Amino acid sequence: MNEILTAGYQAIRNYVQANWKYIELRNASNAPILRISTSDPRVTWTNLANAQTLELTIVVKGSDAGLSGSLPLTFASSALFDVATGGSPYSVESFTPFAMEAPEDQLTIKHQVQIPQVV
Repeated sequence: MNEILTAGYQAIRNYVQANWKYIELRNASNAPILRISTSDPRVTWTNLANAQTLELTIVVKGSDAGLSGSLPLTFASSALFDVATGGSPYSVESFTPFAMEAPEDQLTIKHQVQIPQVV
C-alpha cells in the first residue's frame, strides 16, 4: 500500500486554497443566500501553515449587498466551490441555524476542511 507523504498533504492543502475560491452560504433548504469569492474582504483563510485543518472565515451583515432575499434570512450551512456560479460543492458544513433579522445583525462563519497530516 502506498502512502501520501507530508509533501503530498501540503500539496493538497495548497491546491484547496488556490482553487476552491468561492464560499456559499445557504438556508436550511440548501438554497443559496450568498456566494462570494475568497478574495472578498469579508472572507479570510485563517489556517496555519502545515495545519491539518484549513479554515475559511466569512463575516456577513444584514446590510451586505448580494444577499438573496430580504430580511429575515436564516443561514444554516456553508459550501466551498471552484466556480462562481453552478458547479458542485467540494465541502459542505452545516451549523446551528442563525436568523439574521436586521441590517445591523452580523454573522461570523468558520468553514473547516480536514486534510490528513503526516506527523
